[in-house]
Amino acid sequence: MMQGSYSGRATQGSFFEGLFVRSLQASGPFADALRECGYDPRHPKAIYPIEVWNAALEVAWRHCYAGWDRESAYREMGRQLGRGFLQTWMGKVVDMGLPMLGPDRLMARVPGLLALDTFRYEVRVVPLGWHQYRVSIRNDPDAKPELIAGLLEAGLSRTGVKPTATVSMRHGQDFDIDVSW
Repeated sequence: MMQGSYSGRATQGSFFEGLFVRSLQASGPFADALRECGYDPRHPKAIYPIEVWNAALEVAWRHCYAGWDRESAYREMGRQLGRGFLQTWMGKVVDMGLPMLGPDRLMARVPGLLALDTFRYEVRVVPLGWHQYRVSIRNDPDAKPELIAGLLEAGLSRTGVKPTATVSMRHGQDFDIDVSW
């Protein structure tokens, strides 16, 4: 079990860097609130308890997307996470291959790429038709379908397409996202 984590689950520090440092450029009261929940943008760590990630997302919603409904804010945070992550050292490695990979092959790799934390929830990608896929995520104890939809849009846009990701089903720890371009 990870120290400081009730669940024992952890999230990569590069996701924090991508969203809070690279994209949202946390400073002032926003950075102070992130520090209070366990993430210090000036002193990053390689890994964080999932509870810190969840709390930091809520802080970002309040500070960066005040007045937005939760779903819209989380979708935009997913897009910003995708863009910001690609500016990190690890993200630059991933980004080198995205344009050459293409959208269809990227979709085939989504189950491995969506490993946002150490918990291995079930991720399946099912083709629905020409440039249409369903990403099904099951048993995700921290289900954030809008965040994942925005992240998928950001990643797919790097392959040269204009994607649309729609949350088509949500039920507790399970959700589906229909993706097309």
